[in-house]
Amino acid sequence: MKPCHRSLALFAGACAFAVSGVASAATWTFNNVTSDTQTGVTATASAWANTAGSTNTLLESAYLTTWGSSGLGVKNKDYNAGDTNEGIDPEHAIDNDQRKDSVLFSFTGDKVNLTSTYFGWVSGASGYGDSDFSVYAFTGAGLANLAGVTYTDAGMATAGWTLVGHHSGGSSAGWKTINASDIYSSYWLIGANAGANDSKKDAFKLLKIAGTTCADNPKANGCGYTPPGGVPEPGTLLLMGAGFLGMTRLMRRQKS
Repeated sequence: MKPCHRSLALFAGACAFAVSGVASAATWTFNNVTSDTQTGVTATASAWANTAGSTNTLLESAYLTTWGSSGLGVKNKDYNAGDTNEGIDPEHAIDNDQRKDSVLFSFTGDKVNLTSTYFGWVSGASGYGDSDFSVYAFTGAGLANLAGVTYTDAGMATAGWTLVGHHSGGSSAGWKTINASDIYSSYWLIGANAGANDSKKDAFKLLKIAGTTCADNPKANGCGYTPPGGVPEPGTLLLMGAGFLGMTRLMRRQKS
């Protein structure tokens, strides 16, 4: 193979690599902060709990709390409102003791596919000691809405949310895997187990979340991939144009 042909082949491979993208996870950390930016994507956390409605089944905003290296917690709006169980340990955590707490992560800059989360603290109090958690991703049209949504799988689905899974978190802190999913979304909800009841109540604090972005995997579900025959993105056109211009000049020099 002539040098110019070899260089052209290498460049073509590089272009294909750049267009296809290679998935690599980013990690957002919430150590005494409620938002974090990684690889140009900002994750902002907010707290929610099913404390609205006459039977406490509807979601409304709650108070997000920060606990350093332990992570984020949730305090309900009915905290210490005459309920003998609400307002005591582990009210500072994301728990499902009577009310089911959750944290909404809103992403700006790109859509995200969450692959894991890190619990900096798991309760060891009597009757607790478990950290089962539920994950939902918004796949509906427009902006995500949680206010007044019934916090059940069916109620969430009606509001445009897809159940990613009810996950077993175990009794120790650390990384927890979110079941494989091809969903990329700007909104993810992680809460104490909202599925079937188990023998232990769940309580934890959430320190980190990790996942990939559409920039890592542009052909993924929800990333707005343009099929073959479509118009490439401006950045891709610029990259390819500059490369081919350089190759043309190189070939002319070799011929002379």
